Amino acid sequence: MTVTQKAILRTLLYFDIFSHPLNKSELFRLIGIRPDWEEFEQSLGELLTLNLVGNESNYFFIVNGGSSIQERIKKLDRSEKYHRISRFISRLISYHPFVKGILVSGSLSKSSFSRKDDIDFFVITEPGRLWVCRTILMLFKKIFLLNSKKYFCINYFIDTESLKIQDKNIFTATEIAFLIPHRNAELCGKFFAANDWIHTFFPNLTIDLTGCREASSPFLKRFLERLLRGKTGERLDSYFMELYRKRSGKKFGLEDQELFKVNFKSEKNVSKYHPNGFQHIVTQRYSSKVSEFQTAHKLSLTLYTEP
Repeated sequence: MTVTQKAILRTLLYFDIFSHPLNKSELFRLIGIRPDWEEFEQSLGELLTLNLVGNESNYFFIVNGGSSIQERIKKLDRSEKYHRISRFISRLISYHPFVKGILVSGSLSKSSFSRKDDIDFFVITEPGRLWVCRTILMLFKKIFLLNSKKYFCINYFIDTESLKIQDKNIFTATEIAFLIPHRNAELCGKFFAANDWIHTFFPNLTIDLTGCREASSPFLKRFLERLLRGKTGERLDSYFMELYRKRSGKKFGLEDQELFKVNFKSEKNVSKYHPNGFQHIVTQRYSSKVSEFQTAHKLSLTLYTEP
């Protein structure tokens, strides 16, 4: 195995967890080393010859893995509709007080939207008012969207002074790499610059900000921001944060403090709501997949330099 072949296999094994085959450009963009294109194509061709990697409809996958080409194509087609919906919803979100930047995350950001998925948003707020912003958005969802998560699921908030994501692993790097900026290109650019550590995992990655629109600032938004910038706003922000901590602790338990902190971050500058604990599950499954593949094929996928 060459280093490039190992990197290709490791990338496909990771996305096999999600039954998500990759086309050639996606695969090149997401491998963990920086080969030239000719070397990449040659290595990929050799893996196809060895029958370790399969190719169907220009999508590549681990042979005998869990990836489904037809399902990927269905999800891709379905995603087109929901990308349009997400643009409309992000505009609504941008009208709310203290919202400074918006990105789409989750399955839609990968154009892999299934029938059961929600449109996930990643929101950047003004410092010191993250929890006020989060609460207003949640009330809007409950009242005007009848608490539907399908089109309006906001599970990650950070503020403009805390752009760097602390959890540095292949899961968070992948989620950041796929984020689609919707509002405030300048701020979204700063976010990606603050998280340039993801290039340790994806050195070929490029960030596209061309579809990002300016943040909205209508009169009502400006009025409410002025109204809530004083001590009342400070007290409300702290109150909403403590309320969230108590409710999430009571609802989901505190059996594993470390996992709880990862899945339910609730600090002044960050709010994270991941009740299914995907980060831990995915990193564990990825480690197992690599180990099982190495054993089954009697080879090593260890790179010379691993992130």
